[in-house]
Amino acid sequence: MPPADPSIRDATGGDIPTLALSGSFDAQTGADNGPYVARTLPNATVVTVPYEPHVVFATSKCAQQIAVSFFDTPDAADTQCLKGLEAPRFEIGPAPAPTG
Repeated sequence: MPPADPSIRDATGGDIPTLALSGSFDAQTGADNGPYVARTLPNATVVTVPYEPHVVFATSKCAQQIAVSFFDTPDAADTQCLKGLEAPRFEIGPAPAPTG
């Protein structure tokens, strides 16, 4: 198999509207990848949905609303739903009983 052309590593560019949608709890690609990807896309909208994991649009109704609004109006995605999101409640169970 011959080596791939070095251009395969070139950053994607273009001026079409692009939505970079991330979840702030994404342990696979990380929310900081949204702005990184968008750096060469002048018409990109970067949105990080708090408290959500990887594949944010599958787990978040808010992310779904943002994506639909982006398709309807690519230059003005509606992100108002982000304001109503609340942090999840985390609980720590009791410590295990000592043995022996």
